[in-house]
Amino acid sequence: MNWSEIPAAAPVAMTGLLAFMERWKPRSTKDFRAASADQIRLLAERHGGSEALPPVYREFLATMGEAMGPWRLTRGTTSISSLLEDARETDRERADPSRYLKFAIGEDDYNGRQPDDFFDLARPTQDGTDAFVFRLQEERLLRGSGAEHPFPTFSDLLRAVLVTKVALDLERGSPPFFTFGRHPDVMARTFGLLANLGFTTTELAASTTTIPLEARGRGAVALLRNPIDRDVSLRVRARGDAEERRLVEIIADHRAELMQV
Repeated sequence: MNWSEIPAAAPVAMTGLLAFMERWKPRSTKDFRAASADQIRLLAERHGGSEALPPVYREFLATMGEAMGPWRLTRGTTSISSLLEDARETDRERADPSRYLKFAIGEDDYNGRQPDDFFDLARPTQDGTDAFVFRLQEERLLRGSGAEHPFPTFSDLLRAVLVTKVALDLERGSPPFFTFGRHPDVMARTFGLLANLGFTTTELAASTTTIPLEARGRGAVALLRNPIDRDVSLRVRARGDAEERRLVEIIADHRAELMQV
């Protein structure tokens, strides 16, 4: 796949996600627990019926919607049991369920109450498989406060978070990290450099804002991102330290060229 073939918002397939995770960390998906058909139906009914759930999210629920084992997508929970229990609470005002679907509940911790994650059901992706996501405590949403937009879609959230936690292997410490500014050509240039180094897209697919890449001959993985209102960033990791050092040196040598206006 070349840069011109990467879609603006490609959906991620659960089969591809599981295959990628198992390749980079065997048995990493063994504790996933699916939501039941009844649980999925109850959640959908709250938001207008079975067609209300974005298809990518419905597949996520049917794969790991009850439990993700040791992994988390947010600082909170995506468990459908918790979502349904939260929806049953009647002692507080709720966001309009015909417009907003809360798919993650922020937890209380030493940093205070963490934000919730929502789909904006009125803003589906062009192919209808996904929806725009945002992060905000529900009470602030009701007051009209501004939200964070860390990922454009649920697919991008899945790609970025699970690639980071599983393949970039945070247990080895922070992976090498580069930023390249916000020039519109930077993503294409950086993608081109990585392609020349033997990196290709994976079974996770890719969007123009979140691109997981793999160089099997190098035993390496990369995550190229163009976050909303932030610099283009790149994280890389190789199974071998020597190969990782070589990649870091090559990318560092080309960084100024990639950022050139």
